[in-house]
Amino acid sequence: MNCKKCGSPKTVILRKKDYYCNDCFMVSTNHKFRACIGKNKVLSPNENVLIGLSGGLGSTVLLDLVHHGVSLENTKKLRITPFFIHLFDDNCKGLAESIIVQCQKYNFNVYVVHLAVYMSSNCTLPEPNCIPDVEEKETIAFRDMLNSMPPSAATDFLLKIKRSLLVEYAKQLKCNAVFTAETTNTLAINFLSNLAVGRGSQLQNDIGFCDARDEYVKIIKPIKDISNEELKYYVDIRQLAPVYYSDIKKSSMQSVISAFVSDLQGNFQATISTVCKTADKIGEHNNNENIMHERCVICESDLQAKDMKLSALEATNLSRTVSFENTQLKQNLENNADFLNNFDDINFSMFPLIHKYLCYGCSRNYSEMSQSALPLHIQKKLNL
Repeated sequence: MNCKKCGSPKTVILRKKDYYCNDCFMVSTNHKFRACIGKNKVLSPNENVLIGLSGGLGSTVLLDLVHHGVSLENTKKLRITPFFIHLFDDNCKGLAESIIVQCQKYNFNVYVVHLAVYMSSNCTLPEPNCIPDVEEKETIAFRDMLNSMPPSAATDFLLKIKRSLLVEYAKQLKCNAVFTAETTNTLAINFLSNLAVGRGSQLQNDIGFCDARDEYVKIIKPIKDISNEELKYYVDIRQLAPVYYSDIKKSSMQSVISAFVSDLQGNFQATISTVCKTADKIGEHNNNENIMHERCVICESDLQAKDMKLSALEATNLSRTVSFENTQLKQNLENNADFLNNFDDINFSMFPLIHKYLCYGCSRNYSEMSQSALPLHIQKKLNL
């Protein structure tokens, strides 16, 4: 079989039926990356963009695509000013060193930030190309916070921590956009995980092309249309060296979903594309045109109350709450929801166990962790 584009001998086989030569495959992959950015029109010329690097397959390819784009001299030049950042913890210092070396090959500087700075209200920008020292009490507090949660909740909460830090450092670097390296495979897994942990209303931002929850910084997924299968061919052709590392805990629900999707994709090639198309449709349905409402303190998701009848889940939560003694009921309601004011109006959604400053997903994580383990700046926002 020959390349479907130019007729040359094929070297790449995608989805067991599409044949490409190396040159046509590279052109196609670059086009997907540039088209994803161009058709959505969210970037201004020469805009500062912070690019999050994890060292994995998608991150390595994104780094190479950005370098190729900004190196062009013609009208197809990628007109952005890139800044790079890597978030690490004590378990992957070797990975951080590898990413510094990886960026230096392209003559790029990279900021390396420890995840434990989330525990501090002052996140200062470190020197580029070096691993910063972090106070031991912060690393211990960060580790204790995650260890106080079940694996599934900890994996979900870690994603929110990373998002918060990316937005914070983007503002310090005066970047209005952040690039992250989610692929179609990653987004399919995140889509199912979001539904499982109660973040279905956040699909537009978590799975869609652009996360616009922050007023000043947009998080963009420029390789969302590229699959892991394509990335592996790209890495082989370009002779790149990704460092494989996963934040998903082995005993978590997310790891089960990841294994399920990967296994299904191996037998049914349309699995991931079907899941992603479904996610896009749900995201479009949930899009509220960025109307500003109160935001979740942790993930910045919309906290708007929807006019709906009492659901079975809400009725169960209400029944559980009213089974407590009256003083405990009153204190719980006052601390966790503006419920008492709306008690007589059954048309309003009633979630007495959800904190009034948190979305449903973050409320679940919050209920499963040690409250004293939260950073002080978050505790203050929650009025703890």
